[in-house]
Amino acid sequence: MNLYIDFGGTNFRYSFNDGELFTLKSVDIELVPFLESQINLQQDIRKIYISFAGQVKNGKILSSPNIAIQNLDLKTYFYDKYNIEIFLENDLNCAAVYEHSRHKNADILALFYIGTGFGSAFVIGGKILRGKDNIAGEIGHTPFRKKDLKCGCGRDDCLELCVSGKALKGTFEHADEATKKEFLEGLAFAFHTVLNLFNPDLFVLGGGVVKNNPFILDFLKEEYNNSSFKAVRSVLRISVSDIDDAGIEGLKIVSKG
Repeated sequence: MNLYIDFGGTNFRYSFNDGELFTLKSVDIELVPFLESQINLQQDIRKIYISFAGQVKNGKILSSPNIAIQNLDLKTYFYDKYNIEIFLENDLNCAAVYEHSRHKNADILALFYIGTGFGSAFVIGGKILRGKDNIAGEIGHTPFRKKDLKCGCGRDDCLELCVSGKALKGTFEHADEATKKEFLEGLAFAFHTVLNLFNPDLFVLGGGVVKNNPFILDFLKEEYNNSSFKAVRSVLRISVSDIDDAGIEGLKIVSKG
C-alpha cells in the first residue's frame, strides 16, 4: 500500500491508499519517528508520498518556515534503512496538481493558499513552475514591508508577515484595523504582482484564512476589475478550492501518473 501525508503548518493529514483521512496537529508530529511507526505497523507499505509545507528538492527538506524541521534527506534515509521509496514535494505544488486536474482547460493556473503562512504555486502549460531549485513561486517570501518580528525564513520583511493566519493572530474579524489594512494591502500587492508576471486565466484560492473569510474572493475580483487588465477586456476566473486536502489528492494523482 501507499502512505500519503500532507504536512502543513497547522494540520498533519494522512491516509493509506484511498482509505480514511486522519488529521493531527502538526506541532505534535516528529516526522521520522511517525513514519517509522507506520512502517512497523503496516508491513506492506511500498511507497510514502509527502506533501510538505516548505522548500524541498530531490527527497530532501531544505527549509520549512512554519515547521521545526529542515536539512533532512528523507529519500536516502528511508531507502537505505527500509528499502522504501519516498516522494517528497512542496505542498502547494501538490495542491496545484489537484486543482489543474479539476480545471484542465486552464493554460496558466495561479494558486494562493493563505493558512498558517502564505503559499503559492503555478501551473503553466500543464507543468508546475519549479525554477532551478524547485522553489519558484514563493510569493509569501517576497520582500514587502519591514516588521518588528521575524519570518520563519529569517527575514523581517516577508509578505507572509502581513498576509497569513500568523499575521492575523486569530481571525480577520477580530484583528485590529491596522492589521486588517496591512493584510489587504499585502494581498492586493501579491495578486497584482502575479497578474502582471503571469497573466493567468485561472486563479484558485485556498487555505483556512480564505475558507473562514469568504469576502476575500470578492475583494480579489474587485481588485481585478480595477486592474489594467480591464482595459483589454481580459477575463480571469477566480474561484475557491472545493476541498481541504488538495495536497493529498494531488499526491494520489502523481502516484497514479
